[in-house]
Amino acid sequence: MLINHSVTIKKKLYHFEGGDSLSTAPITIDGNNITVDFNGAVIEGSTDYENPDKFKGTGIIIKSGRNITLKNLTVKGFKVGVLARGIEALRIINGDFGYNFRQHLNSTRKAEDLADWQSYHHNEKDEWLRFGAGIYLRDCNSADIHDNTVTGGQCGLMMTNCHNGLVYNNNFSFNSGIGIGMYRSSGNQVLNNKIDWNVRGFSLGVYYRGQDSAGILIFEQCDNNTFAYNSVTHSGDGFFLWAGQTSMDTGEGGCNDNLVFGNDFSYAPTNGVEITFSRNQIINNIIHDCWHGVWGGFSYNTVIANNDFAANLSAIAIEHGSNNIIDQNTFNGDKAGLELWSNPKRPKDIGYLQKRDTRSMNYSIKNNAFTNVKNIFSIYNTSQINISNNRVSGGTIQQKMDSTVKDLVFDKVGDQVKPVTDSSYFPHLKRIPGGQNAMLPAGHPKGKKYIMMTEWGPYSFNYPIAWLEKTDSTGKMYFDLLGPAGDWKIIKIRGASAPSASSGKFPGTLTLQKDTAELTDIDVEMEYKGEGIVSPFGVKNAAGYPYIFHYREFELPWRWQTKWFAFDTTNDPLKNEAKFKTLLFGRPVKIIKGPDLNKLFGSGFGKNIPKEKIATVSTSDINIPDGLYRVGISASEMVRVYLDDKLVIENWNPAKLIYDADYHRDTVIPLRGKHSIRIEQAQYGDYGMLNFSIQPVYKSK
Repeated sequence: MLINHSVTIKKKLYHFEGGDSLSTAPITIDGNNITVDFNGAVIEGSTDYENPDKFKGTGIIIKSGRNITLKNLTVKGFKVGVLARGIEALRIINGDFGYNFRQHLNSTRKAEDLADWQSYHHNEKDEWLRFGAGIYLRDCNSADIHDNTVTGGQCGLMMTNCHNGLVYNNNFSFNSGIGIGMYRSSGNQVLNNKIDWNVRGFSLGVYYRGQDSAGILIFEQCDNNTFAYNSVTHSGDGFFLWAGQTSMDTGEGGCNDNLVFGNDFSYAPTNGVEITFSRNQIINNIIHDCWHGVWGGFSYNTVIANNDFAANLSAIAIEHGSNNIIDQNTFNGDKAGLELWSNPKRPKDIGYLQKRDTRSMNYSIKNNAFTNVKNIFSIYNTSQINISNNRVSGGTIQQKMDSTVKDLVFDKVGDQVKPVTDSSYFPHLKRIPGGQNAMLPAGHPKGKKYIMMTEWGPYSFNYPIAWLEKTDSTGKMYFDLLGPAGDWKIIKIRGASAPSASSGKFPGTLTLQKDTAELTDIDVEMEYKGEGIVSPFGVKNAAGYPYIFHYREFELPWRWQTKWFAFDTTNDPLKNEAKFKTLLFGRPVKIIKGPDLNKLFGSGFGKNIPKEKIATVSTSDINIPDGLYRVGISASEMVRVYLDDKLVIENWNPAKLIYDADYHRDTVIPLRGKHSIRIEQAQYGDYGMLNFSIQPVYKSK
């Protein structure tokens, strides 16, 4: 369908299968001065809602023209919801582009899988499209994007070479990758948006990696943008800015002169704000309970002022920074206040280090207030530091400095100091008329406890869930029952018993006793009745109607044996496969046994086992209930998986391993009873990973 004039679409559900190419779409808009009012219509691609990693194609392409308005529509079930190129004065208003593509996550609550890492460092050739998007814009200047929603996907709004746009009053929350991403985009205003819970790579108390997820991502020569009054909490990084590969290679440019003002970047597993190799202003933000409040590696001429830091592991950490101002901030209960350092022996292996002065020097640290901060100043290999007029209360001044600190002025630091307010740090920034209050409302769950990752992304609080808090040494399982207000009851239980209650209300708690069987195969089926809800895959369930949900846990009793081999040019796995096969059936250098393959693989390196040019063979027998299973492997470089001596997964071409996700392969196959597993793995480099899983494939009723 080609639309080349203004039109109002009849409100109904339109189903179109997504194509194999992202460059074609069932609906194309082309022309000038066009308004397309979809009037609440729904454009739907795949109806296989529970497999969003299989979604393909683009829902709507805006091909060319200027002054085009798209409004009042829903697009779901595609790899990309809306894609626009080269459109001047594009307006996208009041659209819902949620529940499009997202990857299946291989990381679990127990262990991280490195294949889940993303990389947004290059997008000259639209590399970002491999992650899909609700809205993808390229070469679209003066765009107006407001009152849209993208949730339950991987990426929200992605912009490349888009300048002087206005992005406001949107909700880009609960995605597994990026809320808003910019690449070579300058002069934009991003205001009053809800950009919470854009996250992956986190399990409370186990790992906090983020895996390059972020609420707002700014890469490669993005200048003079304003980001203000946004809520960007519970995201991998809240704000992730990197100068770009151009700067790394040439030492020139950066992502400079961006204003980050009045946002909430709290509860990031990694960095509330990451700003690197650039100069920017970070002013008047809330940054609580992150690993680093601000990570400012190689930042220069940067102002960090009037921010509210609290309960971070490290409030501000800057390596190789220079000419920076840290003024009028409050620090409360952070484990470390300011960490400033450099490494004089760091090799100058990139153009930026060769062409720029990257000494750590010339800091102005004034008028800050530190309360109950365990270690306020940790400074090494840094010179020309003026620390003055800072109030410290709730403990003694603790410092970590040594003889590498030069030209230090340390004056008026104590509990009687009164910091001075300098209003010049507050920009003259007007609020947009009708701008929403984007901040999380009172009573909404807050804190890293509530970054609850499922296999498809962060839990959104829009549907009922039984969340396992812990299993104690006796096998007693403790659950939080979270979701919209309503009633729950247990329908049936497998693999556990003795529920503390058979029914109750949301929110609530539940305990069960785990069976002592060697195989863990738990399925607690529950019914919810209450408010209207939206399922994890975007399916609506009306108020008062029963909704079935489950807690499921499946774990086979693995008994792995892993053999290690070293290869060379004579038995190279690619150049001489016959001799390589002979090697694998020969005498190993080492044999280790245990229940956890990933840990076995990680512990095997050492004496006689280098991380380069090694191969492993891992075997185990299983006895599995009748069912359909997803069998998955994430391995460093090359791997083959055999089931009963039949090859079921092969990833044996290193040339095809371009992105992190390429290191993972899986397949869905029926299994029943006793089987043997054999995994052959080989690597030339030292990238170490071997994760294998078998999990049931469940379908909602």
